[in-house]
Amino acid sequence: MNSNRLRLGSLETSEQLIKDLYLDLRTKVNSWASITHQTSQARMGYIGQHLVSVVTGFPGSRSGARGADLILPDSEYGEIKTCYRVDQLGECNNCGARVASIENSCPACNSHDLTRREDSKWLISLRNDDEFGKVLDLKYYFLVLFEFLDIQSEDNKDIVSSIWRIDPKVPGFGYCMIDYYLNIRAHSKSKAPFDFWPYKIKFDIMRPLLIYRSLIKENDSIETQIFPGRDEPRIHVVLELTEYSRSNNLTLDKAIQIANSFNIELEPNLKKIEILQKIEEKRQSERTQNQILSDTIADFLYLQELAPVKNQIPVKFKDIFPKLKEI
Repeated sequence: MNSNRLRLGSLETSEQLIKDLYLDLRTKVNSWASITHQTSQARMGYIGQHLVSVVTGFPGSRSGARGADLILPDSEYGEIKTCYRVDQLGECNNCGARVASIENSCPACNSHDLTRREDSKWLISLRNDDEFGKVLDLKYYFLVLFEFLDIQSEDNKDIVSSIWRIDPKVPGFGYCMIDYYLNIRAHSKSKAPFDFWPYKIKFDIMRPLLIYRSLIKENDSIETQIFPGRDEPRIHVVLELTEYSRSNNLTLDKAIQIANSFNIELEPNLKKIEILQKIEEKRQSERTQNQILSDTIADFLYLQELAPVKNQIPVKFKDIFPKLKEI
C-alpha cells in the first residue's frame, strides 16, 4: 500500500480502507472461527469511524469511544455509530443448535432449515443530564451499517456498506432522544442505551440522508454505488405506511390523529392498517413531501408522550422545537 496516494474524501481510498481494515480482517477472523468455534465478528465500531472520515473527507479527533468522532468546519463536530449485521450467530430450526454465518448447514444435525439473525442495532448512550443536554449540539450523526444483501441466500453473500447522515435538529430525532431520556431511560432500572433500529419507523421519520453505499462482493471486489462529490445523496423516505401497521409506537389512536391532521374522513371501527392505507392514498394523490409526512408522524408519535415531562425539557430544546412549548 502506497500511503502517499491515499487521502480523505477519495473513493479509491475508501475502497482500499475496506480491503485493508475489513476484508482482510474478516477473512482472517472467519478462518480462525472455523477452528476455534469462537465468534466470527470483528470489532467494527472503529472501522466505521475510519470509513466515515475517508468518505466525508473530515478527520476524527483521535478520541476513540468518547469525544468528537468527526471534526467538521466552523468548530462543528459529528458523532459516528456503527451497526454490524454481518457474521451474527444464527440458529437451526430443526435442533436449536447455534449456526455461524459461514456455515450453510447445521453443525449438529446437518439441517439446512436455519434462522439467520440480522437484529443488531446502533446504540446511543446518554448517561447523565450533561450528556442529554448536549445531544442536539453536534452538527450531524453518521450511521454506518454493514449487512448482507440477501441474508437468507446460501449462494449470495454479498455485503452492503451504507452511511446515513442525520441532522439532530430534525423533529424525528430530537423528540426521540428527549422521549428516550425522560421517559424510557427514566423508568428503566438498567439505564441501557437507546436501541436504534435500522429501517424501523423511528429511523425512517428522522429524514436520514444516504451519503454512501458500496457493494462488497463475495469475491472481495468492491462496487461503490454512492460516493460524496460524485453522486447525489439519496433521501431515505418514509415507507408505504401500511408497512408500519405492526408498530407498537404507531398506535391506532395515533394513526387516527395523523389521518385527521390530513383532513381524511374515516369510517367508524376501521383497523389501523386500513387507516394507514387511507393516509397513504392521500399521500400519493397529493404527492405529500417526505419532510411534511415524517415531521407530522413525529409530532403525533412523541408530543403526547412528552407532555407529562415538559417541565424537564431543557429550554434550548424548546427553542429548537417550538411545538414543545405548546404541549
